Amino acid sequence: MLKYVLAFCLILTAGGVCQADQSSVAKSLQARVRAFHQDAPKEDLKLRVVYFYPADRHPQANYRARVNRMVLDIKDFYDTEFARIGLTNSPLPVEMDGDEVKIHMVQGAENHDGYGYDGSYGRKILREIGHQLRGKVDPDREFLLILCALCDKQEDGRYKIYSPYYGLGGANQVRGICFAADCEMLDTLNLTKKDEVFRYNEHNRDQQRSLADFNTVFIGGMAHELGHGLSLPHNRELPSERSKGTALMGSGNYTYRAELVGKKGSFMTLASATRMMCHPLLTQSNKQRFERTSLEVTDIEFSGNGKAMTVRGKVKSNVEPFAVIAYSDAEGGNNYDAYQWTSEVAPDGTFEVTLDVHKPGNNALRLSFCHANGATNDVSYPFTANKQGEPDVLPLKDGLAIASLEKEMLAGNISQARQFAQEYLKANPKSQLQPMLEYVLAFDASAKPVELSEISEGDAFLSDVEAMSAKVGYGRPTRNSYLPLRSRQDGGFFLRPGGQFHAKGFYAHAPSEFTFDLNGEWKRFTAVAGMQAGTQRGASAIFIVKGDGKELYRSDKLRTTNVENVDIDVSGIKKLELITETGENNIRGCWSVWGSPKLSR
Repeated sequence: MLKYVLAFCLILTAGGVCQADQSSVAKSLQARVRAFHQDAPKEDLKLRVVYFYPADRHPQANYRARVNRMVLDIKDFYDTEFARIGLTNSPLPVEMDGDEVKIHMVQGAENHDGYGYDGSYGRKILREIGHQLRGKVDPDREFLLILCALCDKQEDGRYKIYSPYYGLGGANQVRGICFAADCEMLDTLNLTKKDEVFRYNEHNRDQQRSLADFNTVFIGGMAHELGHGLSLPHNRELPSERSKGTALMGSGNYTYRAELVGKKGSFMTLASATRMMCHPLLTQSNKQRFERTSLEVTDIEFSGNGKAMTVRGKVKSNVEPFAVIAYSDAEGGNNYDAYQWTSEVAPDGTFEVTLDVHKPGNNALRLSFCHANGATNDVSYPFTANKQGEPDVLPLKDGLAIASLEKEMLAGNISQARQFAQEYLKANPKSQLQPMLEYVLAFDASAKPVELSEISEGDAFLSDVEAMSAKVGYGRPTRNSYLPLRSRQDGGFFLRPGGQFHAKGFYAHAPSEFTFDLNGEWKRFTAVAGMQAGTQRGASAIFIVKGDGKELYRSDKLRTTNVENVDIDVSGIKKLELITETGENNIRGCWSVWGSPKLSR
């Protein structure tokens, strides 16, 4: 029997561990990482700085001295935060040329108007860097901070900035790329010039800040995007951490070095430091760095008390998982508002972490498991919190129960699924899964469809009757479940158009067509049309009902959680057709479902 349960515990210090505990946790985690790498050969891995400028422009004025000061200041910030958190002998290694940062120069193949902000320009610049520095710098296996001199001073004195400014997706323990802008007015020497006005245009929007604030935002942006290049995700400070300032990987780019002008500055969270302590730049080891890292999470348990939510479980991997970072991430906000907690994964793979700050509304509980080789693996569970920020644990339990039941049903283990359903229903009598649990308890794998003409009752579900014909765009037609028993696919078992469970219905991967002989004996047809839960965002389907060749109903293009209730008059109809078409130019992920398709006399 699968062990999917839920549990919660309270912590004594609300909003996170205290500083002493944070330091002890960091030291314990770092000891685990160092033990993993102790026999590995020591490498000489460095963060490398590349300076890019277009074919019709020169590097920004005084770039060498300014870049040297900025990069060393960012290194000092990282090193200081690592030490404050509790890491020992863990400086961020930057490639140097004597006492100065080594800068690899690349002049672009195109003029300045051939470059811009969005991802396509970042990739273009990276291709040019890879070509020009071939044999010297390897963007596929190294960690690069790319500064782009895509900044022009206009006639009115305003600076126009059009540089890529982001971490390129896919950063991990193998490679990491980030972009930031350079401008002749960016310099750590300007971080205190709060009385000087600076005007600039970025993303076609005119802005005005003090020169100090401009440098805080843009040098802080370098530090923030470097974090992304080193595989750090967004996260925000806990309420208990606000005295330290703003988390760098939250909105900390807006407060970087603000303490120099009498404000609260930025800091690094334990979550970010934990992901960094196992990064190859800090371990100076390639042990299992290039291996694909797998992860299996089992025995998950959730429970709650007030605002506190605890998750327990066990993980197994081919590379030692030493820590888990739990994020309470509110819907929207691009993860900037994701609260974070860090806990050690025991040597036997067990873990426990408590989260006690949540935004009201829809949230995601994300568990990010950190491996000693620098890799991470994530799992996520949706949940909601009330106006007081108290999480609703039961849906989390229900979600795990659905996964457990589907695994057993897809494997054909009907008796185990029934046992689980009985026990879960007894333990959680208020669960919204009651219809699904009752469906499992009553499930009869040997049930055969009957002829519609043999039904004398006033209602009949079409998924219980013999179709004249049935075809689907992928797989094979399935009645009253999404996938058949003993399926090798992994798309779920239960029919859940738009996330709503239906005991009756059809798997109807578009393009599909189900045809029935009504013989003019029925009056109404009702159903719920929608896409199976878990459908890719880019997939969609259109649902059509025809009677004797005439179109009676056509849905909008339905995606993800969108559903439509179908209710049409079929009086006198002899042949009924249920049709789905893809809403895109391909059929990828068109998991269309007819839920509760019912005829009434």
